[in-house]
Amino acid sequence: MTYEDVIEAIKTIRKFKTETNRLEVKKARDGFPKKCYDTISAFANKYGGIIIFGIDEDNNFCSEDVYDINDLQKQIASLCSDSMEPALRPDFLALEFENKKILAVRIDEIQQNKKPCYYKPKGLLKGSYIRVGDRDELMTDYEIYALQSYNDGVKEDLRPNKRANLEDLDDDLIDNYVKKIKEEKPNFSKNNKNKILKLSGIVDSYSNDIIYPTLAGTMIFAEYPQAFYPQLFIACTVIPGTEIGQLGELGQRFDDNKRVEGTIEEMLDGALNFLRKNMKTKVIINPKTGKREDIPEYPMSALREAIANALIHRDYSVQTENAYIQVYMYDDRIVIQNPGALYGINKLEKLGTDTIMEARNSTIVRILEEKGSVIENRHSGIPTMRREMKNMNLPEPEFIEER
Repeated sequence: MTYEDVIEAIKTIRKFKTETNRLEVKKARDGFPKKCYDTISAFANKYGGIIIFGIDEDNNFCSEDVYDINDLQKQIASLCSDSMEPALRPDFLALEFENKKILAVRIDEIQQNKKPCYYKPKGLLKGSYIRVGDRDELMTDYEIYALQSYNDGVKEDLRPNKRANLEDLDDDLIDNYVKKIKEEKPNFSKNNKNKILKLSGIVDSYSNDIIYPTLAGTMIFAEYPQAFYPQLFIACTVIPGTEIGQLGELGQRFDDNKRVEGTIEEMLDGALNFLRKNMKTKVIINPKTGKREDIPEYPMSALREAIANALIHRDYSVQTENAYIQVYMYDDRIVIQNPGALYGINKLEKLGTDTIMEARNSTIVRILEEKGSVIENRHSGIPTMRREMKNMNLPEPEFIEER
C-alpha cells in the first residue's frame, strides 16, 4: 500500500459518493471507533481492503484529523492480534492529506483454509462478517458451513443415500459403466462389481456391510433420483417479457414451464429440449448446398455447457439440497441459476482462464468424464460458451455470484 494507493482510493470514494467492497472510511477524531472489527473480518474473509481513518462519510467524505496516529495504530494492531481469530497483521500508512493527519490500514484476505476470520468476543456464528458492496454483513449459516466443510475436506457427492440401495440403481447403466471401466482401467478388472462401484464412489458401505448408493451414484445411475432428493431438479420457465412479474398479452405469468427431473444426464437433455422448443429460429439457405438451415436464437453448444456446469458444480450439501436449479428464458436473455457459492479458492475473475479451478463435486466430475456423455474436455466449458456466443455476434455470457 502506497501513498498513491490511498489518495486514489479517496478519489474513487468521493467520485462515486460511496464506499466499495474493498474500501471503507471511518471517523476517528474523538477516539478509536467503537466498531471496526466487522470491516476487518469482512475484508479478511473476502478480497481484502483498505480502511481509511480520518474521512467523514456523513460530511460528504471530507477529511479530518484522527485523534492520535500512534494510539490508533496500537489499538488496531491489538484488535487484530488479540481479538480476531485467526490473528491478523495489518499494514499501516500514516499520511497527511489536505493538511489533515489520516491513517490507512490494509487488511489482506486470509488463506482459504483459515477462513472464516471472526471477532472472538462475539464467537464464530455472530462474529464472522463478509463484505457485500459497501456493507459488512454477518455471514449466514450456509457461508460458514461452506468454509468449514471445504477446510475439513468434506466431499458432499460421496455422502451416502441411506434411503436407497443397489436395487434403486439402473442395472443397464451400472453394467455399461463397469464394462467401460474394466476396459479402460485394467487394474479394476480383477475386482468384483461391488468393489468397482465402491472404488468409483458410486456406493459406500457402513455397519453390518450395508451398501448405500452415494449422492453421486444416485444422481448419475438411479432410476429416479428425485424419489430420494425431490428438490434436485431443474425448473424451466419462459417469462413473457424482460423481468419476472411481467404479464403476457393474455395476462399469463409465463408462456411455458416445466419441472425437469431424472439423472444429471437426463436433466441436461430435458432442459436443452425445453429451451430448443421455446427458442426463436431463423431460416437461411446455405449458399454452398442450397439447403435450408434453421439457425437457433442462441448457440445450443453454449447452453449445453452452461446447464452442464450448473448440474455438475452446484452445491449438493445438506444446506442446499432443498434448492433447485432455475432456468429462465426472457425475451432478451437466458438466466441459469444454481445453488451455492463458488467453491474454495475459486474466483469469478478466474472462470474460463488457464487457472486450475477446484472441483466441488470431484466424484461426479470423474464419473461423468469416464462415461464421456456430459464432460468431454474438462476446463473447456466457459471458453466454449464465450466462443460460440461470439461466433453468433452475441454478447459474452455474464457470471454473477450472489449470496
